[in-house]
Amino acid sequence: LSSLAYARRKTEELAVKNIEYMQADILDISKVNRQFDLIESFGVLHHMDDPMEGWKALVNCLRSGGLMKLGLYSEISRKHVVKIRNEINKLGIGSSKSEIKSFRRNIINSDKEHHKNILTAGDFYSMSNCCDLLFHVQEHRFTVSQIKHSIEKLGLKFCGFENSNAIQEFRLSNSGEDDPYDLDKWNTFEEANPNIFPGIYIFWCQKVD
Repeated sequence: LSSLAYARRKTEELAVKNIEYMQADILDISKVNRQFDLIESFGVLHHMDDPMEGWKALVNCLRSGGLMKLGLYSEISRKHVVKIRNEINKLGIGSSKSEIKSFRRNIINSDKEHHKNILTAGDFYSMSNCCDLLFHVQEHRFTVSQIKHSIEKLGLKFCGFENSNAIQEFRLSNSGEDDPYDLDKWNTFEEANPNIFPGIYIFWCQKVD
């Protein structure tokens, strides 16, 4: 609510009249009784008890032909994150600021490879983002194959990833015109290049009849 209040105040300052703010549970979003041309969900579904249930609720509010932009954690590129999260659980480290700072110092001074890998993540250096990165109470991760299955099950069409570096590298070995929209080829490519996505898939899909 504080974020929405800030956004509302800024739009009033700028005299913007065509934005409406709402707050709701994704699973109750149908109560808004609206259909949308564009829906974005970034860093939300993979923290739900059942990501597919939340994804389905959003799709039900998307008009036919409408576009959806999603951000979902990658199983392959977050292996080092999972390893650290397992260490946190094993050591019984809590999520207080002092405990996070202490654990973060230990990682910075560590020579372990998976600890060094996490140092490249910008979220690691912010207290709130580090809490989300390593101490969140619940997260689900996806593979490209799982995303493909989910998209097909929900009646969507994959429209492409948004990571320009990944696309550029992918095109070096997949030059066909339709290759960037082939999730089977993306799955093979990621398995051969496990660090091609920076921990999260950002992609577009479209609701088809």
